[in-house]
Amino acid sequence: MQDEMDILKEVGTIAAAHGGIALSEILDRRINLIIPSVDMVSCSQMSNKLGKGKLGIAVIFKLLTGLKGDAVFILDEQNAFKLISMSHKTKNDERSPAVLTEVGLSTLKEIGNIVTGAYLSAIGIMLKKVILTYPPTLISGTVDEVFNLALSSSKSDDYALLIEAIFEEENEKIEGGFYLIISQESAGDIKKACKQMLEDINKK
Repeated sequence: MQDEMDILKEVGTIAAAHGGIALSEILDRRINLIIPSVDMVSCSQMSNKLGKGKLGIAVIFKLLTGLKGDAVFILDEQNAFKLISMSHKTKNDERSPAVLTEVGLSTLKEIGNIVTGAYLSAIGIMLKKVILTYPPTLISGTVDEVFNLALSSSKSDDYALLIEAIFEEENEKIEGGFYLIISQESAGDIKKACKQMLEDINKK
């Protein structure tokens, strides 16, 4: 029997399909974007979900319309380098950069923009709302520091939607995460929309 998380995972799968197509066009290689897991927890439980002390790079989007909160696309340092390397090597040249340059950081921001935009668009269709964001901010630090910043304006009873993201290429697999940190009200809207979709499915 399906539940709310199943609906959100299906939404994530739709978003991943669109995001994978966009990434493939930009990187000029076949990229599969997979969303293997989705979870929703209160912000007070977030500390139990983070890799403390692990260095990461994050692209943070402040939500402008449709939902109240922030969207965070994050990769640990190792996976960030792997994703930059994947984006810069050509089909005929397997060599790739091993340092973070302005171009590399710009690439991460653009990829974060694609992944975030695809998921927010899918959520927006489910909610029948237009979800827009302010221009993204790219920051680096430990994973828990990144989230302390993202959670600084949230309340303990706000929610975080945790979406695992895996980028698969023929010879590479990169793991990252997309986190939607939203107000209690916005979480309620999402749960209500999921419940309605479940009722519609059960009527068929």
